[in-house]
Amino acid sequence: MRRSLSAFFFLASLHSCACLHSQPNHATNPVVDSDGDGLSDAVEAKLLAMFAPDFMVSRTDCSIAPAQFAPALTTPTVIADDGTIYGQAFPRKHHPGEVELHYYHLWKQDCGELGHALDTEHVSALIQLGRDATAAVALYWYASAHEDTICDASHLALAETIRADKHGPTVWISRGKHASFLSKDLCTHGCGGDRCDQMELLDVRAIVNLGETDAPMNSIAWLRSSDWPLQEKMRRSDFPQARLALVNKSPQTDVVWANPSKRPAQAAILGLNAGIGGAAAGARATDTAVVVSGDDTGSALGVTSSRTGSALSKTSQNVWKALKKSADETGRFLISNLN
Repeated sequence: MRRSLSAFFFLASLHSCACLHSQPNHATNPVVDSDGDGLSDAVEAKLLAMFAPDFMVSRTDCSIAPAQFAPALTTPTVIADDGTIYGQAFPRKHHPGEVELHYYHLWKQDCGELGHALDTEHVSALIQLGRDATAAVALYWYASAHEDTICDASHLALAETIRADKHGPTVWISRGKHASFLSKDLCTHGCGGDRCDQMELLDVRAIVNLGETDAPMNSIAWLRSSDWPLQEKMRRSDFPQARLALVNKSPQTDVVWANPSKRPAQAAILGLNAGIGGAAAGARATDTAVVVSGDDTGSALGVTSSRTGSALSKTSQNVWKALKKSADETGRFLISNLN
């Protein structure tokens, strides 16, 4: 699917999707830079097509598929649940030749308990440019899962670890909650009630370039809507030096947690509410999410951290202390949605 759709993504990723046919097509113009970030529209289109992930979604998801939104409206308004993916490409500050790619799968709703309208999820890549866009290679991949909550299970890996240095990885999207995972096995090891079952390959309709929040492309007017946290996600890098250091100090076979300090509390929550089970399997390092072995890039030989055992032995009082550090609304959501 990835290779056969590459040409289609290239044409559709910028100013050429059906809903925007009246816009000038700059995808093949080597100098036009519509969002003013220093990368031409043509280079952004090429990179977004070259590294497009394969998304696995549940056929039982009540939100059906990532949605397409009416471009000219300031409020996010769904046109269709048709598998549209929204992209972003921008140079990494102070690192010449490096580009960050974001792939947003935006949903009509979160279908979990205490669900809500609109759901903003993504995966991203850190790319090293070569002599031109066709010689680019991915260095790292990041998958967001319950970002900015106590159940944040976001994680990252060397691109070579998940065999996605020359193309996009397979990304698993949890049913109803839509968290992103670089391994199917990781799907159940957060604390947000994620499940990746009855999965099938998403038929991606198009990749549409969002541009930047201060310079949207494709006539998109809803980037800065307060109805969702998209603007905040677009304005920050998923690859700060501290995160990259976690990966670089780990064995090359590891997928690591982006926020490992949250794992003890998460493990305790899982232990109290869902049983210890496989969630407490010992791992080599505090930061390790999954250890990838041999030819099986989805096998989880190590899960959570060496501190998981001690975290699970703590009383429920400690868990509540951890939860109180997050917003009250977030805590209520997590406790109601663990299973």
